[in-house]
Amino acid sequence: MAWNPFRRRSDPEAAPRPVSENRPQASDDAVAARWRELAALLTPDAGLAEVVLLAHGSPADYLRLHVAEAENRGLEDDDVDPWFALIDWLVENELAHELDWKENAAELAWGLSRMSAVLSSGVDLQSVDDPDAHLTFGMLRANEILAPAGLELVVFDIDSDSFPVVLVETATHDRIVALASELGHRVDVMTIERARHEGGRDYTGEIEL
Repeated sequence: MAWNPFRRRSDPEAAPRPVSENRPQASDDAVAARWRELAALLTPDAGLAEVVLLAHGSPADYLRLHVAEAENRGLEDDDVDPWFALIDWLVENELAHELDWKENAAELAWGLSRMSAVLSSGVDLQSVDDPDAHLTFGMLRANEILAPAGLELVVFDIDSDSFPVVLVETATHDRIVALASELGHRVDVMTIERARHEGGRDYTGEIEL
């Protein structure tokens, strides 16, 4: 079976998930500060930091105020993770698009066409919109088109079949990756090697193996 970046990773080349117990535990204030900084790098809208810090500091209140999101993720009091609160807010506010690993590039293009930052950049995503191309190759093509505007797509890993694609400013990429790691999560960048390893259909109509 071909490897894909959406399912639980077992191949030795995949980057390991951060292991928080292998490093000193940060204070709660320091963790909250990291969540706040990450939110600020993703959007100037203070609403993201508000919901993420609520999930971090008061899981019960988050569950009470965000019933639909919590039920969709299967969250309970003892397992509320601000990472999911962050992703759900980004999706709801059209700064991210969550895809199943089987989706194609046309679905990715549709999601991008709804993002205000993409629209305001003036980039033309028509060449991304191909139902015969896999979304991994769609991400590669989209990033080529978005690069002159200082934007790129990354994947906020949630260790499942779901694939949250997030639009970020290229200048903030390294810090976003670092903060995610410090918070016990991972942000991935699609590469040609990974797209080929995935086994999806490219834009030539051939199947990459």
